[in-house]
Amino acid sequence: MHFWIPEVVQLIFEYVYDPDRTKEDSEGCVTVASLARTCRAFRDPALDVLWAQLHSLDALVLCSGGTRVNDNSQVVWERPLYDADWRVLASYAKRVHTLTVSPESDTWDISTMHILNCFPLPGALLPSLTELNWLSDREDFFPFLHCFCGSMLKTLTLSPVAWSVRKCVAIASLAPSCSFLEHFSCFGADDSSMQAISEAVVGWKKLEVSEAGPVSERALKHAASLHTLQTLRFSTSSELTSDILEFCSPVASIEIAALTPLSLQAFMQNVRFSIQHLDLRCSLYDDVFPHLFFAHLKACMVHPEKLKQLSLFAGTTPQEDTSNESIVLTSLMLHPLLSFKGLEHLDLGHSCTAHMDDAFLSKLALSCPGLKELYLGDQKAWLIAPLLTFDGVTSLLKHCRQLLSLGVFFNATFESNVAYTAPVDAISSQIKNFLVGASPINEPVKVTAVLSFLFPSACISHCIPKESPEQLQGRLKKWGSVDKMFGIFVAARKQSWEQGWAEGKATVEKIAMV
Repeated sequence: MHFWIPEVVQLIFEYVYDPDRTKEDSEGCVTVASLARTCRAFRDPALDVLWAQLHSLDALVLCSGGTRVNDNSQVVWERPLYDADWRVLASYAKRVHTLTVSPESDTWDISTMHILNCFPLPGALLPSLTELNWLSDREDFFPFLHCFCGSMLKTLTLSPVAWSVRKCVAIASLAPSCSFLEHFSCFGADDSSMQAISEAVVGWKKLEVSEAGPVSERALKHAASLHTLQTLRFSTSSELTSDILEFCSPVASIEIAALTPLSLQAFMQNVRFSIQHLDLRCSLYDDVFPHLFFAHLKACMVHPEKLKQLSLFAGTTPQEDTSNESIVLTSLMLHPLLSFKGLEHLDLGHSCTAHMDDAFLSKLALSCPGLKELYLGDQKAWLIAPLLTFDGVTSLLKHCRQLLSLGVFFNATFESNVAYTAPVDAISSQIKNFLVGASPINEPVKVTAVLSFLFPSACISHCIPKESPEQLQGRLKKWGSVDKMFGIFVAARKQSWEQGWAEGKATVEKIAMV
């Protein structure tokens, strides 16, 4: 081959066998392996693609003298490894960029880890490794975690099911091995792992994403001070000390999880935010939703007008709570939200906003005209009668002209023998999704006529499950009727508009000719 471009060849090989695949592609693997033997020019690009992502350590064992045993269920070394074996292993190991130690690897022989820990050559075992997904919970594997964490590692994902002293020691001592880590995720973290994870987090100076459970105040202060921080997710179970904790990275997205809204409110007493994205999550409801929750949230914000995204997720509501008025958000409780004038995304879809009225929604629209996504009580099948009506919805549409997605729990009923005409300036053709939750409805045809006028480009959906209480069965059937008729109404309106436009244009042209 007299002229060739290695990058193009590698792209072709990746098309045949994608290294970012989610499952094994044996046919593609065989094809690229054959190409690697075709000529010297193909060898390195083909091997780079073949070894870029490993889902187990079997390939490393087999390439350096290992064999399959126990009906091919295990791959082990049955003889010692010498210098030539280690050099063969290293020639392939240097090409590995992603390694996944999956739960299926729990059947590996522990001797594999012991032998790899004896890697005698200079440098790391996997010197090019940038992503490590350690998803195994096997306790005797964790002490060998540091063997795979080198200076090039950028992404580390852990998923222990149960915590022990050995696991905590292994994680607490990780930072020196991979000091340039950028993305850290630890699923299943709990109070027993807090100190170990916190010790690791404090040692990383380049973190961009940190996703863990409870961490110490020291670790939070460290993460909050990083200029590289983009996403921080953590949970809290207690109040902070008297020291003020400041999150002042304007580009960072902060997600805080707590047991209940009340414990979340207590945590925020000594927190100050100078951020644009805030996601609050609670596992359970308190007996009564804290009336000053949003007032405390406003007090936490150094510049409330700069907040662009706010979400509140209040966990899975038990069936008996869907009619509990003590957890309903009222207009008075939500009034502090009017200070967040820069909001583009507001998600209260999992909260009950039944006591929000038309007047407050109009004020919210005037205060936050830049809203692009808004969700109010549309994700739960609430049994409490909502105060919002079509008047509030149309007022919102008139003032928030950038809305792209809208979800509202509102009263979609009409008085009999009363005609309702939606204002023309409320038509929102840019909205692609309109979610109605479990909104009350009495006349599907009238509702369809109004919605097809207001949302000519949207998809209408509800959240009422088929196995719903008896009082929701009527709503389920009627919203189903709306879903069937909506497309027909939209098509009819479009045809009518096009015909009217054509007739009007012809009339104008006729007058001009005269």
